[in-house]
Amino acid sequence: MNWKRAKSLFIVVFLLVNICLIFVYNDKISKSKISDAEQQNSVNFEQENIKLPKNMPDVSHVKMQLITARSKDFKDEAEKSGKAEARNNGHTLDKEMSESVNVKLDPISHLKPYIDQNIYKGNEYQYHDTSDGKIKYEQTYKGFPIMNNNRAELTFDVKDDTVKSYEQSAMEDILPSKGSNNEPRQVISAHKAIEALYYNQYLKHDQEVENIRLGYYTVVKETNIQVLQANWEIKVKDANGTHTYYVEAISSNPQIIEQ
Repeated sequence: MNWKRAKSLFIVVFLLVNICLIFVYNDKISKSKISDAEQQNSVNFEQENIKLPKNMPDVSHVKMQLITARSKDFKDEAEKSGKAEARNNGHTLDKEMSESVNVKLDPISHLKPYIDQNIYKGNEYQYHDTSDGKIKYEQTYKGFPIMNNNRAELTFDVKDDTVKSYEQSAMEDILPSKGSNNEPRQVISAHKAIEALYYNQYLKHDQEVENIRLGYYTVVKETNIQVLQANWEIKVKDANGTHTYYVEAISSNPQIIEQ
């Protein structure tokens, strides 16, 4: 064996291993600095006396994109039924129910079978709110609600703990919007969306974030067509009441709309 050559080879290998270790070490240091910087830039909501919801949605594996939808025209359905009327150019259907439903004890579970079996795209609607004698549902797309949209709602009127009629609007032909820049993108976290409110001075000291949810919000509305964008809906409570904000969910520099 040529010991001189073996010794030289050992030295070269030793140097290469050390160079690799230096690169790995520097990479870890760099990532550590980035992590520290992110933590330093993170808002201390507790220090600001801003209350946040205890359980915020986990969207670490959620990707979304712009979608386009068309408003359903209910004119034909209204003409075929003697107990229905279409209004708002056919985009809203007022209809008497084939059977009344008692909603005194558990309105959500009691209405669910009727909605699934008797209402157009019934399985796409999810419960949203009960107020002022009305039980409201929102249409969904891939499990996410189409928020604050009078073209994608289902509302039941409650009288004497019973519902006998409903008002419906619906979206159809819901598809990803066309365009080379409309690939699904990672959704920013709920915490980041709330921070965006804070940095843009919509959320301030001593206020409370009552609720936050992810869904689709209309950014372009034509007569029959809408373009909807992934947004965080955030409700903020202060001394003057509750304010609703929509924060763009697939942008590192999100736009904010105050309702």
